[in-house]
Amino acid sequence: MKILVIQLARLGDIYMSWPAIRGLRRLHPEAEIHVISRPRFQAAWQGLEEVSELHLLPMQETVAPLLAPTMDVKTAFSNIGTWVDTLKAKKFDRILNLSFSPSSSYLTHALTSENTQVSGYTRYEDGYLAIPDDMSAYFYAQVGIGRPNRFHIAEIFGTMAGCDLLEEDWKTPKVISAIRLKGSVVIHVGASEAKKQVSFTKWTTVINQFLKISDENITLIGSAAESEIADRIMSAVAPERVENLVGKTSLQDVMSRLIQAKVLVGADSAPMHIASLTKTPCVNLSFDTVNFWETGPRSAHSVILKGSDETDIASDKIANAIRNVIFRERPDVGVITAQKGTPSFWSLTTKDADFHWQFLRAIYLGEDFPTTEDPLFADGISKLNEINALMIEQMHNLQKGADMQKIGPLIDRGEEIIETIGKLVPHLVSLVRWYQTEKIRVGPNTQENLLKRSLEIQELFQKVLDLYMQSLGIQMDPLLAATQTQESAKAA
Repeated sequence: MKILVIQLARLGDIYMSWPAIRGLRRLHPEAEIHVISRPRFQAAWQGLEEVSELHLLPMQETVAPLLAPTMDVKTAFSNIGTWVDTLKAKKFDRILNLSFSPSSSYLTHALTSENTQVSGYTRYEDGYLAIPDDMSAYFYAQVGIGRPNRFHIAEIFGTMAGCDLLEEDWKTPKVISAIRLKGSVVIHVGASEAKKQVSFTKWTTVINQFLKISDENITLIGSAAESEIADRIMSAVAPERVENLVGKTSLQDVMSRLIQAKVLVGADSAPMHIASLTKTPCVNLSFDTVNFWETGPRSAHSVILKGSDETDIASDKIANAIRNVIFRERPDVGVITAQKGTPSFWSLTTKDADFHWQFLRAIYLGEDFPTTEDPLFADGISKLNEINALMIEQMHNLQKGADMQKIGPLIDRGEEIIETIGKLVPHLVSLVRWYQTEKIRVGPNTQENLLKRSLEIQELFQKVLDLYMQSLGIQMDPLLAATQTQESAKAA
């Protein structure tokens, strides 16, 4: 069996892919597991022994002709085409696209053979996005900043791979050996994006406060691009207690040092995800630019300090959190803590946030639907019920031979109204996103089959609406109720 994993995302996502790939190896011990990655992230795959072969996207061969004075598009397409053809000739039995990006979906489609099983974004023959599996559909609809998802990205990858992640999937590679540290507290001074970074002023204050309450020394890590930040930090702290390794370590060096570290401190970044593989507890400074439920540290005893930005998290709170993690002391109230199971963290949450999460679990896992006293929600359910009933009626009319040119605009208008209600009623956004994603998944087909599948989605949508109409005691318009009763009888 040949399995291809496509991971074109950044370093953190690559390390969070490790457990899923190890799960694949457990399920298919004799399989060839191939991986496609971007050249700049090649080092992030070192040590993952479960990978049979690593293929690097030919960025130089593709981009260089496009940047030439004459912009040689033909050569660029020829180079990428040759690379794709060579890889496709391997005839993969399964392709697992973990990238969730437009470019990766085109690549997935190009590498898919007739009998290839695909999970993750791909494309239909007409070029439109195809979402073949349920977890990718969930990701498309519900995952991202500002959305209510609480499944960790590692679990999402694992589900796409078809396995439940085990403790053994989170381990340090055998080829990595520990390196002794001067400072048992490791601070990553940078982040993958500027909007996730902590300023040198904040780091300086945190370090000085921590050094006052602890005898532990500190080691700074980061990329060469973060050297200036580190130099400014070093000029304002006790140099005999702080070691500066920023710009002086490889990814493997970071992993080796984290094995010995008592705690890693930093924003959302690759070292935080490496620490999940070395079992190093973390103090994660998480801002509104990320969803900590999805990308927070997985190591036991880790904590997350959440704020809209760094000014929301007091420096003494960070220093105390580091000390508490080292001595395994109870965290302060309001600190988010890592836990086993799903979700991966415990946090004080609002009633509205809990409603959204319970709603997701109800839609996707078949659990009980939550209730709310929000009058806007009841009004939104009533409006959705009305428009959905009319759309079902019009679809039945099409099945009876009605003119599509007359009925089509009515259905399109219904879609617009459903989308608008999803924007206006926050408690209904998850339901509407589910509905819209299922419509996208229908894909190109005959008009008869498209209509049949669309009607199935409308009827599933209606079941949720019926549940709330009954539980909320909403009275339906008599004429509309009679129409629904007639349609239900005909369907039966």
